[in-house]
Amino acid sequence: MTITWGTCISWCAWLAVGVTAACAPAMPPEGALPRTRFDWSVDRFEREKYHDAIRGFRDHLIREPLHPTADSSRLLLAESYLMTDQELLAANEFRQLATSRPNSPLADDAQFGVCRAFWAVSPNLPRDQEFTEKTMEECTRLLEFFPRSPLVGAARDLVAQARQKMAAKELRVGKYYFDRTFYESAIIYFENILQTYPEADVVPATLLVLHYSYSRVGFQAEADLVRQRLLELYPDSPQAEELVEQDGDEG
Repeated sequence: MTITWGTCISWCAWLAVGVTAACAPAMPPEGALPRTRFDWSVDRFEREKYHDAIRGFRDHLIREPLHPTADSSRLLLAESYLMTDQELLAANEFRQLATSRPNSPLADDAQFGVCRAFWAVSPNLPRDQEFTEKTMEECTRLLEFFPRSPLVGAARDLVAQARQKMAAKELRVGKYYFDRTFYESAIIYFENILQTYPEADVVPATLLVLHYSYSRVGFQAEADLVRQRLLELYPDSPQAEELVEQDGDEG
């Protein structure tokens, strides 16, 4: 078979078209009805093709912002962002639905989505806890504005987890000052934990270092009260055992 220059050009053109088609982003069919565009996007979402779903839902919302499927489109668009690690974009879409459509049947799902998005980017303890605080704020908003939502229990659980994390962060900062003998500063953080997060798991550890802090600045009466509180409320904790062992060693 003889390959002419014209044949080569034809093959290259065909190959270029094929490559372009393969690389083109998936989109709903041009000229499709609104419901067809929505169904196409839902299909991509359910098949975990989230980037395609994002393009589809965004296109649908731009073309048909008042369509009956608009609320569902925005919710699933936000979920798609969440599944592709674009948490702040997800939070923005969730919030837009929750605030602009408060009477929508999906408004409470959207509000809880804001909580989930911020919790997803809540960092580890050494870093700033802005998004942990936002998680608590947004979940509390759900509890206030949607008190009969079936998501109330899940929102309370997230608030509880966030509060535990904030208490642990406060303890970490307090210990930083304690280890550097800035006991007055440490006391401020430890007392704040006891007042703000009395249910936190770190309370026994906080009471122990608060006892030591008061002792080292010469506030023995306060130190004794904290010691008594630790022994009475958390008698089986490792921190209480540490104080009991110290009493035995001193005796």
